Amino acid sequence: MGHCACGWPQRGIVTSRRANLHNEIVKLLGQADKYLIATSVQLYAVAYRPVRRTDNPEIDLWQETLALGQPLPTLPLALTGELCVPVNLDSTYEDVCRRRLGES
Repeated sequence: MGHCACGWPQRGIVTSRRANLHNEIVKLLGQADKYLIATSVQLYAVAYRPVRRTDNPEIDLWQETLALGQPLPTLPLALTGELCVPVNLDSTYEDVCRRRLGES
């Protein structure tokens, strides 16, 4: 299944800047390197869920490496500390693109 551009390329947004927000968050929180995404990974998706276990605040996370031309993953969306719903990012992306292009 292909992906539509949804506007960014039409607006000329191009960058060669490399950053990893997830790794910056992990470092800011003082967490172990095992939670870092490899520097060779350029595209990724991460879902977070703040929880409290035995009175300790924690963050559950789900990491997925992405690849151009491949389907996007399904990741959980945390609604509460106990409740997550799966979000199929690929079908959601496709739906948004169809709506932006005026298709049904």
